[in-house]
Amino acid sequence: MTLALNTTEPVSSKGINMTSKWWQTNKGCDLDEILAVLTHELGHWKYGHTLKLIAVMQGHLLLSFFLFGYFMYQPDVYTSFGFSSYPTLVGLIIVMQFIFSPYNLVFGFISVQMTRQFEYQADSFALAQNKATFLRSALIKLASENLMFPVADPLYSAFNHTHPTILERLRALKQKEE
Repeated sequence: MTLALNTTEPVSSKGINMTSKWWQTNKGCDLDEILAVLTHELGHWKYGHTLKLIAVMQGHLLLSFFLFGYFMYQPDVYTSFGFSSYPTLVGLIIVMQFIFSPYNLVFGFISVQMTRQFEYQADSFALAQNKATFLRSALIKLASENLMFPVADPLYSAFNHTHPTILERLRALKQKEE
C-alpha cells in the first residue's frame, strides 16, 4: 500500500493500479452491456416486481401472525407434546418449529419460483428493447468475474436460487429471440 500511495497513477481504495492493462482489459462491462443490465432492471420496475414482492411478503406476514395467534392458544397443541399447562415460550417453540415448518417450505418454494419468473420477465423486457446481445455478454462477464458455477441441480435450484443459472438465462434468451 505504501508504494501505491507514493505513485502519481490513479489508484482505487483497495490499492489497485487503475491504469494497468490488466485492470482495463479484464474487469467490468462496457457501456452497452451496462445499459443492457440497466434495461433488465428497468424491466423489473416496469412490471412492478418490487411492489408485487412487497405485497406477497405482507400477505405472508399477516398469515403468519394469524396462524401463530390461532395455534398459540390451542390446548391440543400443548397436550400433543406432553404439556398439561400452557407456557408461552413452549407454545412459541412448538408453533414456530413444528407447525410453521411445512408452511415455510411451501411459501419459500412459491416465492423463489415467483422471483425466478420475474428474472425471465425482466430479461424479456431487455430483449424487447434490442439489448439481448449485450445482456447475454454482460451476464457471461458477471458470472465469470463472480465465479458463478453455471450448473445447479434443478431441484435444489428450484427451492434455493432466486435467480436462474447463467445457462438457463442464456437458453431462455436464445429461445425468445428465435
